[in-house]
Amino acid sequence: MPVPDDVAAKLEAMGLAPADPVAVDRQGVLALAALLKNELGFTYLSYCAAAHRPASESEPDRTVVEYRVRRLPRDEVAFAVVVPTGESTPSLCALYAGADWQEREQYDLVGTVFAGHPDLRRIMLPEDWEGHPLRRDYAIDTRHHPWR
Repeated sequence: MPVPDDVAAKLEAMGLAPADPVAVDRQGVLALAALLKNELGFTYLSYCAAAHRPASESEPDRTVVEYRVRRLPRDEVAFAVVVPTGESTPSLCALYAGADWQEREQYDLVGTVFAGHPDLRRIMLPEDWEGHPLRRDYAIDTRHHPWR
């Protein structure tokens, strides 16, 4: 979905390219989210999803976190932030209440740490579960009673 014209102009003023998704660094993700919500009316957080990307010849081990926000009735904007493994990215809970459980899910399953999250703990797996099963380096045959 193309970025709406009014959003594209604001993104370019911030030094960001109007793409799908908009690439933003960890230091700018809160400013971008605040701009989208408070100035441009993107009040609905559709999703927050994280994907682990293992190290390759050209890229270090990292996680890509993507958000999609919506302005009713139709406009949507996606933005993504790259988080180096072992580091954190700011939580969007203060701006979007719907980020609470979605960020907890990404923490639980992928291991992404959201700095400033009010209650960052497991939400789907038991507290004693070791690791994060949606990471690419997670051993598929990991045993955990009583499931496996």
